[in-house]
Amino acid sequence: MAQKDFLSERLEESARMASERMIRIYTDFYEPNLQHIIEREMGRYPASGCAFFGGHDFTERKMLCVHPRGEAPSERDFPIDCVQIPLPKKSGVSHRDVLGSVLALGVERDQTGEITVRDNLVQLFVARPIGQLIADELRQIGGVGVIPRIASPDEVKVYEPRFTPVSVIIPSMRIDALIHAVYRLSRNEAAAFVKGEKVFINHEVITKPGRDVKEGDIVSVRSKGRFVVEKVAGQTKKGNIKIDVKKFS
Repeated sequence: MAQKDFLSERLEESARMASERMIRIYTDFYEPNLQHIIEREMGRYPASGCAFFGGHDFTERKMLCVHPRGEAPSERDFPIDCVQIPLPKKSGVSHRDVLGSVLALGVERDQTGEITVRDNLVQLFVARPIGQLIADELRQIGGVGVIPRIASPDEVKVYEPRFTPVSVIIPSMRIDALIHAVYRLSRNEAAAFVKGEKVFINHEVITKPGRDVKEGDIVSVRSKGRFVVEKVAGQTKKGNIKIDVKKFS
């Protein structure tokens, strides 16, 4: 609740400043569920609008811009640095290693966007001018020596999400049943994730394990991952439901 109140106060102040001074205000990076809340909250301020960008079309964590109505920024207006870090083959460097090394420099999590480790390359987006700090000071990630550089907008790698098709059989369309099947948890564990506000459907937090899902829903489970309910593939002879999902990696 405290986080939500702080966010509401911050949005109110940003909306007021944007409309009164006719300026754009760039703030932190936010996860999709908070982006959804922010967009809804900004509807209270008709003289202002909001826009999000995270570095390319497929990023999830995005920077917020609060702007005067009708003055939305272009993607290149966002003060975002793209830092690229080549890695040796089979370095074993993980997303967690990168984030830990960046935060150890004194960078706040809210100032960092998407981090991708793929094809022997780390790519991360941060609020400017933090990219220069990383380029100047980061020399190791997980014991691996590195030399970061700030990439130009034309050098940004656009990574589309990877996914694995998974088919499961569940007794009903309840979200706890689906999480249980997709992540091979017990029903009690699946329900605990929901009740602990760690499950999002289409970027909205849910708290009831009995909530039904439908085709096309995007389900995120904090610390587990994300999947899309692709289709209901039919029923078994016992009346259970066959579901095809896309599980993102």
